[in-house]
Amino acid sequence: GGGGVPPPPPPPPRHGEIDLGKITELATFMHSMEDLRPTTNIRALIDKLSRQTSKLQRMAVTIGTGRDNADFRDRLNEEKDRGMNLIHDIVRHIKSVGPDHPSMRGYASRFEQEARAFQDAVDKIRIRRDSDIKQKNSESIGQEEDDLQVGLLEAQVDGQLNALEAKRTQIRNLEQDVTELATMFQDLHGLVHDQQSVVDQIEVHVEEAKQYTENASSELAAAERYQRGARRRQLCCCLVLLFMIGIIVLVIYLLVKK
Repeated sequence: GGGGVPPPPPPPPRHGEIDLGKITELATFMHSMEDLRPTTNIRALIDKLSRQTSKLQRMAVTIGTGRDNADFRDRLNEEKDRGMNLIHDIVRHIKSVGPDHPSMRGYASRFEQEARAFQDAVDKIRIRRDSDIKQKNSESIGQEEDDLQVGLLEAQVDGQLNALEAKRTQIRNLEQDVTELATMFQDLHGLVHDQQSVVDQIEVHVEEAKQYTENASSELAAAERYQRGARRRQLCCCLVLLFMIGIIVLVIYLLVKK
């Protein structure tokens, strides 16, 4: 009816009976804890990649200045390689978790943004390195025109050629890294595209499972009501049987007494 009297709570389970509600709650809690494990590592790796990109952006400003020496270039390459390794680890974690994991869609989008920012930082380093090489080439040409000592000129040219060759090697390495990043973006785009259809199927399955659970709860409640009614009927039958036995005994007693 429309009254405000709530239904009575279900009776507590008796000794030896199983509390299905508590078992279901425990299973749901354990399943949610397992879902949180794979995303924790991916979130930490993406945060590391973001910090690594910021570090490369700060180091790019030093290119072409007085602090741009061999040690700085070695550290710059190490930081770039560390960022590339982080990208490899993130892609490997996403593939290991699988595209059907419902939480991967948000992390994949964020990883794509951070990877693009890292690629922009690498491109900026390459551009600044090319500009520095061109500037030093023009400066060296002006010095060569004013230099009248052939031996000293040859030594300077040899040193500059070696330096230019080393810088060209670094540029080729950067181009290879950019190409590898582009390939990773293609793989990631395909992974996110495949993931969408699987996530939609998961949502449908979750709705169906929810409906099945509600139907099962209704059937369990009906079975419980039927069981209580059967017990009452058994008790009534026993009382009627005892009453009839008492009447028969009383009639027999009265007949024997006469």
